[in-house]
Amino acid sequence: MMTFINFASLQRHICILLLCFGCHHAFAQILDSLKTETDTITGTQKVTRKPKAFIIGCISSKTILQKMPQYKAVQSNMNALREQYEAEAQKSEHDFQQKFEEFMQGQKDFHKTILEKRQNELQNMLETNASFRLKVQKLLAEAEKEMIANVMTEMNEAINVAAEERGISIVFDTDGDSVPYMVKGLAVDLTNSVLSILGIEK
Repeated sequence: MMTFINFASLQRHICILLLCFGCHHAFAQILDSLKTETDTITGTQKVTRKPKAFIIGCISSKTILQKMPQYKAVQSNMNALREQYEAEAQKSEHDFQQKFEEFMQGQKDFHKTILEKRQNELQNMLETNASFRLKVQKLLAEAEKEMIANVMTEMNEAINVAAEERGISIVFDTDGDSVPYMVKGLAVDLTNSVLSILGIEK
C-alpha cells in the first residue's frame, strides 16, 4: 500500500513556524516549493524536489563598517565639512557680538532713526545666524546619509555573496536592537567571510 503525505497539514505547520520567526521571505519560498511538489503529481508517480535547508546567518555591521576604508573616508570627509561650517558659523557669531557691543556703547547717543536701524540690523543678523545653523545641520545630515548609503550598498552586496556561498537563507544584524537575543550557535557568523570578500584583513 502506498502512503501519501498530507501536504495541507505540513503546509500549515511550516507556516506557523516561519511566522513565529518572522521569516516572510523564506516562508514564501518554502510554500512555493510545496506547491511545486503537489502540482507535479502524475498518476501514481510523484516528482519531488527537496526543499533547501533553512539556515540562519548573522553579521556585525559595526565591525564590518569600522574596518572598511570607505567608511573611514566618509567619517574623515564629514569631520572636514563640520569644521568648515563651524568656522563660518563662529565668524558670523563673532561679527554679531562685535556689532552688538558697538550698539550697546553708542545707543544713548544714537538718533531714534539710527537706533531703530541698528536694532533691525542686529535682529536680522541674529535670525540669519540661527537659520544658518539649522541649514548646516540639515546639509550635513543629507551629505552623511548619501555617502553612507554607498558604503552600505557595497557591504550588503558582500553579505549577499557570503550568504549564497554558505547556503544561508536569512541574515540578521546582531548590532542594535533588531536582535536583542539569539541562542548561541543558532546562526552562522558571516562577519569574517564578508570582510574577506571585501578584501579586508580580519
